[in-house]
Amino acid sequence: MIEDLKSSLCQAFCGGLQAHPVPSGLAISTLFEDSSGDRISFYLSETADGFVFEDDGSYLADLIARDIPINAGARSDMLDAILQEGGAFWDRDSYEIKTDPFPAPDVAQRAMAFLSSLIRVRDLGLVSRERVRSAFRDDFIREVKAKFGQHIEIEENVAPSVDMKDYPADVVIRANGLKTAAVYLINNDAKLNEALLAWIDRGFENRDVAMIGLLEDSGLHSISRKRFGRAQNKRLPMPIFRDDKDAALQFIMSEMKIAA
Repeated sequence: MIEDLKSSLCQAFCGGLQAHPVPSGLAISTLFEDSSGDRISFYLSETADGFVFEDDGSYLADLIARDIPINAGARSDMLDAILQEGGAFWDRDSYEIKTDPFPAPDVAQRAMAFLSSLIRVRDLGLVSRERVRSAFRDDFIREVKAKFGQHIEIEENVAPSVDMKDYPADVVIRANGLKTAAVYLINNDAKLNEALLAWIDRGFENRDVAMIGLLEDSGLHSISRKRFGRAQNKRLPMPIFRDDKDAALQFIMSEMKIAA
């Protein structure tokens, strides 16, 4: 029975594997399909330093074309983590997913790890906006706690003051002797509009709350340049988190210390 199962498994996994010679080495087609029904494929090439696996760069390029950000933010972190586990990385210029060179005896082991990475990377296109937003929130709160520890109090999804009950902030930071910070986490147009509305309605006259629209990254993915320019012209405070987390936290603390 065990041998029969072993044979069935080998047929299932190996039967769908096809390798064809190409000028650079081998083109390998697997039995695994992506969401469009195309088989996941990759290449084995020989270099002066050993062998490498790589794809053709079309998948990550397609994510960029569909305005799914992989250069910064939560998806970028997820992409790097997935590839690192598979001993791979991605080329920022060609969008190809590659491995470093390895010796011939490691081909089989590295092939499975590389294929696993290619399969898991396909999930990036399915990551919901809410999950990305949640990752942004979690990262920000973790950084705030790590930097300021017990000196502050953090609340989520609450109004920063009684007169701002219609404008709950994603994160509210309170500290004795400082202005309360109402932080609106911005990584799409809806969140930018929410922060700007609160700022226009209450920000200019609020003496007790420092209102801040925290941008996730400078790429402005999923954010209209026109809306961003309008927020800038209205002087909404907008530090950028991913590009320099420490500077963003210092900006927030500076706003909290400004006398009304």
